[in-house]
Amino acid sequence: MNMTEKVKATEEAILDFRTDMSTVKRSAVHSIAIQLLFRLKGFITLPIMTHCLSPAEFGAFNLIIVTSSMLVPLFSLNLTDGPAIHLVQEQSKSRIVDMYNTVTNVVLLSSLLFLPLYWLIMWKYGGSFHNYSLLVMLVLYSNIFYKVTTYVLTIFQKTALLLKNTMLRDGAATVLSVVLVVAGYSFMGWIVALVLTNVAAGALVYRITRRELKYSFAIDKGILLQFLGTALPLLPVFFFTWIVQSSATYFLAYFKGQEAVGKYSVIFGYTNVILSLTFALNFFWFPISARLWVKDREKYRRAFKVIFAGFTTALFVIVALFELNSKLIMELLVRRHTYHDAYVITGIIAFAFAMQVLITLLTAPLYSNRNTKTIFTVYLCGGVINTVLNFLLIPLTGIIGAAISTAVSYLLIVLLMSCMNYRVARFAFFDNRLLPITVLFALTWAGVALVRDWMHTYQLALLNLVLLTAVGFLLYAKFLRREEKAYLANMYSGLRSGVKPQI
Repeated sequence: MNMTEKVKATEEAILDFRTDMSTVKRSAVHSIAIQLLFRLKGFITLPIMTHCLSPAEFGAFNLIIVTSSMLVPLFSLNLTDGPAIHLVQEQSKSRIVDMYNTVTNVVLLSSLLFLPLYWLIMWKYGGSFHNYSLLVMLVLYSNIFYKVTTYVLTIFQKTALLLKNTMLRDGAATVLSVVLVVAGYSFMGWIVALVLTNVAAGALVYRITRRELKYSFAIDKGILLQFLGTALPLLPVFFFTWIVQSSATYFLAYFKGQEAVGKYSVIFGYTNVILSLTFALNFFWFPISARLWVKDREKYRRAFKVIFAGFTTALFVIVALFELNSKLIMELLVRRHTYHDAYVITGIIAFAFAMQVLITLLTAPLYSNRNTKTIFTVYLCGGVINTVLNFLLIPLTGIIGAAISTAVSYLLIVLLMSCMNYRVARFAFFDNRLLPITVLFALTWAGVALVRDWMHTYQLALLNLVLLTAVGFLLYAKFLRREEKAYLANMYSGLRSGVKPQI
């Protein structure tokens, strides 16, 4: 095979996209692995970081990260996320290259144009936080660079390449950040480590993709207008998503100081392992949903019903386990005792993250049906409620109020988005078996919260085992249908013999 043929083969491998079962399984496994690597590295670094950094320093780091994450969609006009549906459904490879160049060049220009505006706003209204502006910009532009170079791999399900790249990036970031923080560079060393590894990882991906996605400084006006029509209406959605998840840090910083932000951030740091499911879904759920929505909607609805019920049940169990073990987790992972009183919000934050996973599932049908205004309206309601609750609760109760406002806002979004799937998208997905499961979850959550503080470590270990065994038995004996039990048995037999289960 000559060089031209190799390039052509690689191009087909990069740009071809299929929704067959092997693609779904491969993407799911790779995507979950990517997110577990990203999230679990916090379990490695958290004891070291909390030993070296005070709650105030940890809070400053979190404010920088939160601010940069808010600005990425704005500076990029949401062009690396919003128009994914157009790229997925496009058949012409030459037009995909034109789309890629249009997005890349417009993002480069827009991110430069927004810089003086941001600097002016921070200079006039940023107060003491203006001192962090340079660090925010470094994180922001490194994130944009990494996003621009890798988003096409996500869209076309090249998750194996993303997995390898993520392993290199996160491994290097973990080692370098620990070295710099231990060396005495505080949270600024952590920031530098993240920036350097983002740039290096993005450059590695660019070297691979530039052979198939030939770069040229060209902007197709028709493509740009089409993409902006999808991206800009979704921009407020990202903004209100950020409000619900992250704005509490600003309220905490204003009313309670950076130390409260640091304590709150530590709980986020280890409970957000739940978000591995959300970000893994983002790698394959939306592209596959968009394709199946137009190919076989009824088949997609049946699969969605099972997936939503399964995810909800699993997330309920995870929240109960986080609540039960919250105090023990804090004592094991966090070295400074000044952080330890924050463990009381662990279960609430875990519930908020569980709702965020469900929101990711529920957004896909509305997105595939192009109901972007509906998605925006739902997030607007969640953002307004979150802001009101932050004002009311945080001055009085600090991090507890912040956790409650976040969890309530996410729950409201789940309920509203469920209604909109039925009313707007005409997408019936709810499994009635979830009603008794939800009641059992509420009772279990309340029960473990009451007994948690009175139990020794060996008692906690025993109760964890009893809880998992009881949940597994109850689900299998009382809630699974006969055909579902048969499928699970078939799948287990297939795993042992190496034969694929038959659906």
